[in-house]
Amino acid sequence: MGVGVPLIDISGFARGGEAGRRAVAGAVAGAVETIGFFAVTGHGVPAELMRRTQARLARFFDLPADAKARYAATANSKNRGYLPFGRDFVAASAGGASPPDWRETFGFGRFDVPNDDPYYRDPEAAYAYQPNILPGEVDGLAGTARDYYAALEGLNARLLAIFECALGLEEGFLQRHFDRHASILRAINYPDQDAAPADGQLRCGAHTDFGSHTLLMVDDAPGGLQVRDLSGRWVDVAPPPGSYVVNIGDLLMTWTNDRWLSNFHRVVNPPADAAGSTRRQSVAFFVQPNYDAVIECIESCRVPGEAPRHEPVVAWQYRRAKLTRTTTGLDPQ
Repeated sequence: MGVGVPLIDISGFARGGEAGRRAVAGAVAGAVETIGFFAVTGHGVPAELMRRTQARLARFFDLPADAKARYAATANSKNRGYLPFGRDFVAASAGGASPPDWRETFGFGRFDVPNDDPYYRDPEAAYAYQPNILPGEVDGLAGTARDYYAALEGLNARLLAIFECALGLEEGFLQRHFDRHASILRAINYPDQDAAPADGQLRCGAHTDFGSHTLLMVDDAPGGLQVRDLSGRWVDVAPPPGSYVVNIGDLLMTWTNDRWLSNFHRVVNPPADAAGSTRRQSVAFFVQPNYDAVIECIESCRVPGEAPRHEPVVAWQYRRAKLTRTTTGLDPQ
């Protein structure tokens, strides 16, 4: 791991008794209060499923451009389907203009949304619970994506329990905001760069994540993930194989009144003189609470008499505003 980004074995939270629970929760709290990032082992996601997911998503990105275009994201929302090169401007989410990121993406949402539940049929819910767009050219991709999504739902439930312990909250305090979650699984392909990037153009520009938190599976390839530490220095994030990077997003920072840090991160270009392929693929699980969850300061996260540092926000409204910026390249305000 890069300096400043700790590696935490979370298996002891479930099987280590009270001392084990406190040790894991304390390590997580220390990481998210100082840099907002950590990596986890002992997460319980089968290694074979991780490899199969990476391989089948890579086969999708290897398809011809016209084949991938048939699965283009609807309404330019990035919630579902394919987003080609030149259409992603992630740094714009922080305000101002941004050059396009050197990447392409494919997104999935929940596979188990019940058709007969009025909660999901509310017009405002449509943005968060769109039907999936499932490519047919790669055998087994849809089933693998479904299995992998379910595995990360299980891992996320364990992380929410750890977060509750780390914050001294009653069991279930956070989890009840995720019982109808709207999380997104997004595969991100960073291909070899066959031309010099434009001025200021990166594989992914500097930004914070918009949801509660993110679980990230990454390749080991030149031109990788970096996070900004408290001194302003960019730190490489290079997790060991089989682990996940976890980072805090804006909503959890709002919940904790800035105690937990939603930190700026980016994906840099590979060195111009790098030998061999520099292709890189990441698979991110962007954890989003229930679409109508109201995110506001947890009372125990502020000093009595102190005003919350953020106004309450509705989860889906905050997400839509941020995603709109990343697909236009401009701050609409």
